[in-house]
Formats: sequence, C-alpha cells, structure tokens
Amino acid sequence: MRAYPNDPEFAAATRYGSLIASGAHTTALLLGLVLICSQMAQGKQAKPSSKSRVQNTVAIKVYPARGKQIRIVAGTKRTLVNLTEDISGCLELFDPTVSQRRSKRPLGIKVIDRVSKDDKHYLVLLTEAQSNCNVQGPCGTDSDYTLIWLKLDADLKLEAKNAAVIVDCRSYIFVIAPEDDAKGEPAVKLVRGKVTLKYGDTLDGDAHTTSQLVYDRKSPEHGFVITTEEKKPKQDR
Repeated sequence: MRAYPNDPEFAAATRYGSLIASGAHTTALLLGLVLICSQMAQGKQAKPSSKSRVQNTVAIKVYPARGKQIRIVAGTKRTLVNLTEDISGCLELFDPTVSQRRSKRPLGIKVIDRVSKDDKHYLVLLTEAQSNCNVQGPCGTDSDYTLIWLKLDADLKLEAKNAAVIVDCRSYIFVIAPEDDAKGEPAVKLVRGKVTLKYGDTLDGDAHTTSQLVYDRKSPEHGFVITTEEKKPKQDR
C-alpha cells in the first residue's frame, strides 16, 4: 500500500519521527498570515486621525472687494457679500482744502473667528472704515469699527448676517471694555472661545446707552447675543 507524508505510520519511519507540514500546508499557512496582516492594515487605515481631518479642511479666506463688499473664498468656491448697509464709516475721502482731491480707502477686515458646524460656515469679522469722508471735519482722522457675523451654507451662499457698530466716532459710540490694544484699536478677540465686549454712547464721558455683546464659538449658530441698557444722565437722577 502506498504511504503518504501525512500518514502517521509513514512519518514514524522517517528520520523526522513525526508528521511534518507538506508544501501545500505551508503555502496555506503563509496565505493565511498574509490575509490577516492585510486585514489588520486596512483596519488601521479605516480610522484616520482627527489631525488628518483638520488638515483636509479647506480654510475660508476673506478679502476686501469693491466698496463695502467682501469676497469669501474656500478652495474653488467663492462668493461676494454686500455689507454696504451694515458697515459704519466712509471709504471715499476728500479734503476740502485741496480742490477736487478725492481718494479711496480699502475696507479694513480682520477675521476674528471662522468655524464650520453641521455643513454651515460661520464668520466673525471686524471691519474698519474712516469715520468722516471729510478728512478735515470732525473725526476726520478716526475710524469706525463694525463687528459682523455671517452664516453661509456649504456652497458659501449667504443665509444670515448680523452687524454691531461698536465704534462710531461722530455718534460718540466707543468700546467701554475691554480697553483698546497697543495700536489704539478695539481689542476684539476670542478669550476662552468667546468674544465679550461692552460698548455704548459715551457723550460727555457718561454712557447713556450701553450694550454687551457675547459670541460663543461653541454655538456659532446663535450669532451675537446683545443686551442693551439705557442709563439716565446724572442730571436726571
């Protein structure tokens, strides 16, 4: 009777004295190990780190456009937003002491926050424009500042906006707290994920109307939460 390598009696008579793996068995074991290693590698790749997701996020950029318009760009997507009715100040300046002399000033824009949530994009911007078109007039060398909140859809289409004029020199509106930065500009910034400031009408050094604005980047969909309080002049107390 013919003996086979995987026959115990045949194997006992060989110099190995026991069963050994055949070539077919060895190949099967190797294929099994390769399959297991491949599955383990695929499992690791299926869970990208949060860091890689952040790196793949397209950054939203904001640029001044014509007049009080801004251009918002995210990768290949872009949109134009008109803020003419929202921004305080003047961009076309003139000097009455110099005949026919006019100059155009670009809109100043500072991005305070940009965040995406539930397929929506939210922006908080601080804009700057000259307080008076007449550079020789009252507040002619000062700037007005407006805080803007924008809500955009996934294609950058504007869905909602809100504006708060926090500095208007000719209306005597100034930021009360926090104090201005070293450049003399409003110190608007995120502190522990929030923007908080107090501003109001400070005519004659006594605030008549004060507003407190709070923005929380954890809930950007709520926009600016503003509470306003009227304060009676001292002579009426």
